[in-house]
Amino acid sequence: MRIICLVKYVPDTEKFEYDYKTDKINRNASRLILNPDDKNAVAWAMAQKKQDSSTYVEVVSMGPEKLEEPLKDFVRLGADCATLISDRRFAGSDSLVTARIISKFLASKDYDVILTGTHTLDGGTGHIGPQIAESLGLNQFSNVITINEVNQAFSIVEALQEKKTYRLKIQNPCVLSVTHQMNLRLGFVRYENIEKNVDDQFSLVTNDTLQLLPTQIGGKGSPTKVRKNVVVKREQVEHKVVGVDDEGINEVIRFLKEKGYLDV
Repeated sequence: MRIICLVKYVPDTEKFEYDYKTDKINRNASRLILNPDDKNAVAWAMAQKKQDSSTYVEVVSMGPEKLEEPLKDFVRLGADCATLISDRRFAGSDSLVTARIISKFLASKDYDVILTGTHTLDGGTGHIGPQIAESLGLNQFSNVITINEVNQAFSIVEALQEKKTYRLKIQNPCVLSVTHQMNLRLGFVRYENIEKNVDDQFSLVTNDTLQLLPTQIGGKGSPTKVRKNVVVKREQVEHKVVGVDDEGINEVIRFLKEKGYLDV
């Protein structure tokens, strides 16, 4: 079985830098973390490879070149290879163009299933998985909370839609967009593999390879135009410690009444 995991590194909500002149997050300067939904996609694929060593896992991401080492860590964890799609000409791409770029890369690949996250911390549109599936002519489903079985012929999953759980059998190849509710553990690179050279299992793909037209990529190719971004700044909340006694309980009750949570 061949699995391709599409992952995105998103700005850490606690440590990011915003460029107010360009009205954009400075991704090169911000600390980037693996998107939680995508982490579960990789964790599931790695678990399958652990059960069956013949399972082939490739991890693919689109982003700045500084993601080279984090992607190589997936190989050190056990993935067969990792690919970074990166080009300054891709800057400003909306979800449609991002899906177009990734689909162009995937068009030449062999796979049984493509796994990705449903939502990202920095967007939440849930468009990428379905748009890639549409572009490649594949079956797809989002909000997957359980993957029961995947083989070369079909996938059996459980997905949450409008507060109802559906059990589905989907013909492969397909795109499955999972959620963090899978709650799978990815694990860490073993100490002896931290410095392991995996250059021969890593690829950097630019538009020189994909050969998309300038009008198909970046801001020029994106029909979505953001008029204005609003940066939400978190405020420090004062913490108060109360004792586990009558006085402490009364203090909690007074607080809940003040906030309108109790009306008794």
